[in-house]
Amino acid sequence: MAGLGLTPSDFGLFGITDPDERTIALEGKLLPTLVTLGEGCLSGLGRVVGRTLLLHPVKPPRRKGVAPEEVRVAFSDTSKGIRGVPHLAIVATRDHLHARVAVRGDSPRRAAMRAALEREAANLARKGKPFRRLRAFHGWNFEELPELAPAHSAAFWVELGDELAPDQDGFDVGVSWPREDARSIALGDLLGVFRDLAPLYKLLAA
Repeated sequence: MAGLGLTPSDFGLFGITDPDERTIALEGKLLPTLVTLGEGCLSGLGRVVGRTLLLHPVKPPRRKGVAPEEVRVAFSDTSKGIRGVPHLAIVATRDHLHARVAVRGDSPRRAAMRAALEREAANLARKGKPFRRLRAFHGWNFEELPELAPAHSAAFWVELGDELAPDQDGFDVGVSWPREDARSIALGDLLGVFRDLAPLYKLLAA
């Protein structure tokens, strides 16, 4: 099977030290590569989650004097974007490629999603194998990967729901591969991980 089209030079763009130059390079080179990858995933992801998804390129944030540490493309079931709604994402960082499920930003739907996580926490904890490689990336410093999440515990899922409280930013969880593996990962491998993550997305999007 064909690989994902990512090369060491794509990840090497994070080595550009000047913040403005890195932003321009990531937006002009890496983001289009992820968009192409996302387009190739779109129909497969729709089948995985059982609904039509739309692709949303996410431009690296432009903050004065701060170099971006990630580039992502996201998939949601609305044309209005991803703010405050559950979405899937393919994320590239300096040393890793990630498949994520996230809710970031405010929206009226967050209270219902939080309640769903609390209600289904025990069932999610019993899923076992699909979530064995799950990590929580909200608050990550982009250095060493966060520890594996205790997804076998219902308390973890309740606490994940707490990240959707009105005073919180939301959550971002998923599975990662080292950059060295990115060239050998096939599209089917990526879709397989999203299939594992699908129960969480479906719960949030219901």
